Amino acid sequence: MKFRKIGQISLAAVVSLVFVFGATSCRQDFTEAFVFTVGSQFNQIGSYKESDETGALTNAPGSPFGSGGTNPIRIFVLSGGRYLYVLNEGAEQVDGGGNITYTGANISLFSIGGSGTLAFQASYTSQGTNTIRILPDSTGKFLFALDTYAPVTNGAVTPVAKQDAQHPCQGPNGFYPTGDITAFSIDPNTGRLAVITNQQTQNSNGTQLTYFPVGCAPVDFTVASGFIFTADAGSATNADEQTVFPYALNATNGQLTTTQNAPLSTGATNMTAISTAQASALSGSKYIYILDSGQNCPTGSGQIPPNCSGAILPFTAGTNGSLQALTNGTVNNDSTASRPISLVVDSKGTYLFVVNAGPTTGIVNPISQITGWTIDPTNGTLLHIAGEPFGSGSGVNCIFEDPSNQYIYTTSFNDSQITGRILDPNSGNLTLLRRGSTFNTVGNPTWCAVSGRTT
Repeated sequence: MKFRKIGQISLAAVVSLVFVFGATSCRQDFTEAFVFTVGSQFNQIGSYKESDETGALTNAPGSPFGSGGTNPIRIFVLSGGRYLYVLNEGAEQVDGGGNITYTGANISLFSIGGSGTLAFQASYTSQGTNTIRILPDSTGKFLFALDTYAPVTNGAVTPVAKQDAQHPCQGPNGFYPTGDITAFSIDPNTGRLAVITNQQTQNSNGTQLTYFPVGCAPVDFTVASGFIFTADAGSATNADEQTVFPYALNATNGQLTTTQNAPLSTGATNMTAISTAQASALSGSKYIYILDSGQNCPTGSGQIPPNCSGAILPFTAGTNGSLQALTNGTVNNDSTASRPISLVVDSKGTYLFVVNAGPTTGIVNPISQITGWTIDPTNGTLLHIAGEPFGSGSGVNCIFEDPSNQYIYTTSFNDSQITGRILDPNSGNLTLLRRGSTFNTVGNPTWCAVSGRTT
């Protein structure tokens, strides 16, 4: 009897050990998220499974997938994680008359499978020409596309010699139309898109516009506090250089309404991005950050001027879409890499990270860096994180935090890689993943996205 009891205890101990080690083994294989990249070299979408235990990325079955168009430059996953949208900018074509069109340009919709596989569903065309950005609203009910040029009669952009009402923006070869936003509603059951017409403005034939005009030469836009803010490089002929154009967003029908505050002066020199971040300590209000790359930078390997690294201009959204600068105002970027190009704020609204692509745009192995700040919870003041800037790949262009809030990933164009780092929640310090931190992509990645839905 005594030996039998001892045997039962030993068996129980073995079973417990098997359970513990088995659970550990399962955890190592647990997929925390799906990571996606797009690239124009092969018009591809890369899909990767992220390990919760190590942060390592492995290819999803069937990856890479075709982007559904030409020159994919942006990608996002709709809230809920079921659908993925790819912006294919298209290939620029200029005919003998100077008419500019973009072949292979569209917004492609994919459904996301349980193992990270993608299935093409449909494609849609923005109303304007040379679409450069897409983004959803915070509810996932609407998708917005930012077009460099508003629609013209013949469907092609044709610069004219003299400024007129339809061509107020002076460019390198004449005068061009303003930019525009195309708004779509999203079917919650299928992810499919439908154009939202402009209820405020009609064309010369008395027909409602299918787009919403913004300023000259738009570079980026964001949704914040019930408004859409578009950063415009602008034109002296339109009196909107380095300004932000605000629209009020109707959360029910996606309609955009002009405000009395357009355009808004920023004081920037060369805006490259505008983005938002939830400020959890400020009752749901949002900060709006503008990245300013500063003066034009040299393309060689020589000394980079101090003001070449640019700055961060932090704001909050005020009445009627105005921008209110934070108390301590502009913060110098202080990166030797230069060209701040995109940013992310961690899920708790504690840390802000900016990726700096470097002084060159070609495949010449430029220095790239991640700069980082803590965000003061009382007034939004940005303070440098000890130890930054952090190294990154060559020609870094996109950054995101994974859904488990453990890791920060960047994509780098020149070396065709994704780099993963561990985020220290107490200090904001970024350290390389412990079991390999770089993962190859197919071709040169142009943007990235992540989905926390894995079933």
